[in-house]
Amino acid sequence: MAETYHVSIAALNEFLQHALQKVGVPPEHAVRIAEVLIDCELRGYEDHGAYFLHELLGWYSSGAMNPAPQVRVIRETETATLLDGDCGCGAIAATEAMRRCIAKARVHGFACAGIRNSGHFIAAGPYAMLAAEAGMIGFAASNVTPLMAPTGGLTRTFGTNPLAYAVPAGRHFPVLFDMATSQIAGFKVRLAALEGREVAPGLIEDAQGRPTTNPQDYLNGGLILPVGGYKGYGLAMIVDVLCGVLTGAGFARTAGVTHGKTGQFFWALDVEQFMPRAEFLARMDEQIDQVKSSARKEGVAEIFVPGERGLRRKQQLLEQGTVPLSDVTWRVLQEDCAKLGIPMLTPI
Repeated sequence: MAETYHVSIAALNEFLQHALQKVGVPPEHAVRIAEVLIDCELRGYEDHGAYFLHELLGWYSSGAMNPAPQVRVIRETETATLLDGDCGCGAIAATEAMRRCIAKARVHGFACAGIRNSGHFIAAGPYAMLAAEAGMIGFAASNVTPLMAPTGGLTRTFGTNPLAYAVPAGRHFPVLFDMATSQIAGFKVRLAALEGREVAPGLIEDAQGRPTTNPQDYLNGGLILPVGGYKGYGLAMIVDVLCGVLTGAGFARTAGVTHGKTGQFFWALDVEQFMPRAEFLARMDEQIDQVKSSARKEGVAEIFVPGERGLRRKQQLLEQGTVPLSDVTWRVLQEDCAKLGIPMLTPI
C-alpha cells in the first residue's frame, strides 16, 4: 500500500500560496489558485488538487504561462462579457468571468462570459459553484489540449473538455455535476503511470486505436476515449464551440492549456426569473429527496446526487482540519520544494 500523508489544510493553503509566489504569482492571485487546488483536493480530485501545483510551477518556470496576468475586457454588453486572460492560469480570469456573470444576472436574470488567450483553469466545478453559492444556477466549461479522436478517427482532435453545472438547494448540498467529456481525465492516466499501475479497460487506446490498459500506451501518442462513445465526442465538440470557436481562442487541434491557447465559457441564471428563490430551493430539496429515497439495489447503502460525495468529503475534512495527500503528490511536492528552496510540509 502506498503511504498517505496527512497535513493541516491551513498549512497546505499557506504552502501552496508560498510556492506560487516564489515563481512570481501575485499574492491575491496565489490566494485564488490555492483555493481552487484545495477545493479539488478536498472533493477527492487528487489529480487536480495539490499535485497540480507541480504542473503549474512547470508552466510558469518554462514561460508557458504568465504568472501575473492582467485580465482585461475585450467586449461587453448588458448580458455578455469577453475577457482576455493574458496567458495566465485560467483560475484568475475564470473567477472574474463568473463574478461578472453573477453581477449581471442579478440585474438581467441571465448572463454569460467567455475567455480567450487563457491557460488551464484547473477544474470547472469551483466556478459553477460560485453561482450556486449566490443562489443561481451556474455553468462552466473549458476546452483543453487535444487527447481524443472523433468517433472512428485516430487523430487527437478534441480535449477532455470539462464542464460543470451547479444548482443550489435548501437543506441539501448543491447539485454539482462536474465532468470531463472523456472516460477519464488525462492527468488521472498520468498519475496511474507515475504509480506504476494500469487503468481500467475501456478508458484509453494506443496510437493505432487498439484498446489498452497500459497508461504508457496513451503517453506514447495514444488516445483517451470519449464518455459514452459518440455522445461524449459530441459533447466535447460543443464545449469546443463555446470555449474555442465562439471566444476566439484556440479550438480543436489548435487548443492547448498553455501559451494562451485555451478558452473558457460560463453562464449564470437567476432562478427568480422563474419563481421566488425560496420556492426553487424547496423544489430542489424535494427532487433530491425523491432521488435519495429510491429503492436501492442489493449492497447499496445510499444513493448520492451528483457531486454529493465530494462536497460531503470536503465538509468532513474542513471540520477535522486535515487532508490526506497521496504518496505521488508528496513526492512531486518534495521535488518542487527542492527546486524552489522552500521548506516541505510537515505531516501530522
